Amino acid sequence: MKKAKLKKKKKLSIKILLLFLLFIISLVLTIKKIYKININDKEYLSFLINESYKNNNNSSFILRSILKLFTNIDTSKPETLLSFSKVNDSPKKIKEEFKKEDDYNPEDYENKTSYIQVNNNVSDPVLYIYNTHQLETYNEEGLKNMVPNVMMAGSLLSEKLNKQGIKTVFEDTNLYNFISEMGLPKDELYGGSRVFISNAKEKYPTLKYYIDLHRDSINKDISTININNKNYARILFVLGVTNPNYNQNKKMMLRLNEIVNKNYPNLSRGIYEVDIPDWPEIYNQDMDNNAILIELGAKDNTMNEVLNTIDALSNSISEYIKEDKWKKYI
Repeated sequence: MKKAKLKKKKKLSIKILLLFLLFIISLVLTIKKIYKININDKEYLSFLINESYKNNNNSSFILRSILKLFTNIDTSKPETLLSFSKVNDSPKKIKEEFKKEDDYNPEDYENKTSYIQVNNNVSDPVLYIYNTHQLETYNEEGLKNMVPNVMMAGSLLSEKLNKQGIKTVFEDTNLYNFISEMGLPKDELYGGSRVFISNAKEKYPTLKYYIDLHRDSINKDISTININNKNYARILFVLGVTNPNYNQNKKMMLRLNEIVNKNYPNLSRGIYEVDIPDWPEIYNQDMDNNAILIELGAKDNTMNEVLNTIDALSNSISEYIKEDKWKKYI
């Protein structure tokens, strides 16, 4: 009698185990199928923003653990959906660095990427993020029918900072269309973004900091670094020597560079100074003491690497602004 009961229990356990395995397999196949569905920039950006900050609970933790075990996907880190293969964790040797001027032409990117729109319902913002070269692209590895760009990076950086209590607005107006409507030459992008900054200053008198986010054109072995077994897209601060705010701009960049490399060794490549004598308003850094340009990664960096750097950069900017605000009151 006891043996018969044990056999029944054993059979029941096996059935439960088989059902559980079937559930896991169907879940994995479903996720892979969903993964293959084409998404556009706005849908992907919305997913990243919404999923990045959801609170943990027991059921979601169990589901995340199962998914991570069988698919290497961590739903608390949406970037892992971009690829099922593990990122190469081997440290890369950084060669001698040469800054290359980007041959940016928005017409080349217009049909590959789309412009991003975000919620800018922020009262009394202190930071303004924009992209003079809005459609500079990253590596589309793991994505379908879409090429990620610096506007996506700027939008996500803005969202991260707002979540950290740094009130930030992001410029999502189509700059290329704007300069066309103004009758300006297609290479007058800095003239167009200069108007954006002026408008932002008027609309948001509380603004104290301005970041023009770009991406570089250097090789990936220079633009990528491995820190604690995670690959990051390296950053570079670019400073216009001839602008009248040179000393103040440099002061901000030096401190930010110090904070970044303190928390993420060698993530920043330093400060690159550009001296163009007949361009005193270089990079529009003459418009404010705290106007800076940051190159985030390069054309071959993946969104996984870019997202890791956005986390690092948002932490560093938040630390800088909180420290800067504290200093002004002592």
